[in-house]
Amino acid sequence: MAGADRISALPEETKVFILSLLSFTDAVRTSVLSRSWRHLWTFLQHFNFDLDFGEGPVCSTEDLGRILSSLRGPICHFSLQCFLLAHQSSCVQHFLDLLFQKDGLGNLCVHCGGTVPQVLLPSFRLLKDLDLQWIDIILPDDFAGFDQLTSLKLHSVCISQTDMQSLIDGSKKLMSIELSFERLFTSQEDAAGEQPCSVIINCPLLKYLRFDFGEVKVEPQIISAPCLENVYVSASADYDFTREEFARVGAAALKFMPDIAHVWHLSLNFEVLMCLSKVDVPRTLRVHFRQLQCLKLIGPMYYVDERMFQVLHCLIRSMPFLENLELQCHEPPEYVDYAHNLHRRPLNEYKKEDGYLCLDQTVRRVAISVENLRVLKDLMWMINFILLNANFLEVMKITYYNDESKVESRMLKELCAVEKASTDARVVFVNMDDVSVMANEGDEVESANG
Repeated sequence: MAGADRISALPEETKVFILSLLSFTDAVRTSVLSRSWRHLWTFLQHFNFDLDFGEGPVCSTEDLGRILSSLRGPICHFSLQCFLLAHQSSCVQHFLDLLFQKDGLGNLCVHCGGTVPQVLLPSFRLLKDLDLQWIDIILPDDFAGFDQLTSLKLHSVCISQTDMQSLIDGSKKLMSIELSFERLFTSQEDAAGEQPCSVIINCPLLKYLRFDFGEVKVEPQIISAPCLENVYVSASADYDFTREEFARVGAAALKFMPDIAHVWHLSLNFEVLMCLSKVDVPRTLRVHFRQLQCLKLIGPMYYVDERMFQVLHCLIRSMPFLENLELQCHEPPEYVDYAHNLHRRPLNEYKKEDGYLCLDQTVRRVAISVENLRVLKDLMWMINFILLNANFLEVMKITYYNDESKVESRMLKELCAVEKASTDARVVFVNMDDVSVMANEGDEVESANG
């Protein structure tokens, strides 16, 4: 009892901090401890709600509305998941209006799904992080920007080109931007289907940019981003895309490359390589990534042909000082029949080639992450090419998460037989149990705790 008295005697702000370390359900339950704890939860400032799996005090939109109305202080962080919510537009709009009345909101995350709700986004004065998914966004007529916004994430959103541009132009402190569109439309809706919409980026503090090319015809254009260091370019290419649609996305991605030539870290998903393979990519991309130190390739390996192989050649030729190459690969969805698209060269066709300054001088580390070693067989063309051409390669680390010993043994033997340009190159296998197996041609295979 004495302990409980000492806790109750703590300053109010200390007790509110203690509640902030609990789940919201447990925080509300403390109201029965004593009279001094009864309303402390109403001073909480950070909230994460999932209305699809409502439990505890938040089981419905009505519960959430009552809770937001009961809060006595500002709300600094608000996160809402509502993929299965009925009447999404009116409910989400009601929540946003309540948050605007409370003032002080710094972080807003709302992820919807199913039917895309249309909401009028209030001009939150102190907003720093904005994360919206599957929402139709409208800005107020008097929108002047978010002065404090540093991070903007818009995934699968619908928004007018005018509002999108106002959102970026009015947020001068942006350091991180992620954009993918379900629909980006102009004031002339009939013309939007013929000509691509442009998104102009003029952000002096921007360091990270992720942009997704997909069905929506959007072309990003960087006017000024002197601090930009890290870019992730992805393509949401549907499996039933026509060749013309693949080529359109590839042409847009190719046009964007000169704008990001000064970055030091570039990530591409394999769909981008596939789309680039449908356009006439020359021997080089006519742009040199002279500051690039790390290239990361991400996504499912479900399409590898000769043209895609040539795209990779062009990329590497355009990166003279590349040091690290990373691949994060997984198997394609079960409904994708990709076997007929695979083009595997015989191993003896992977020759030492000229024109790769980075492979001749700078590439030191290659990291490959796969779901299982069966996925690795679709990467053998790239592995052979790298090992044959990287003169100063120190380590190729292959991480996998589940497999059978027979597959592992066979893959080890195959990699041990690969010719290597660097006599110091080591191929290291790391499984999910942190047991690494190092394979070098002529060496015995060792197992060691990693």
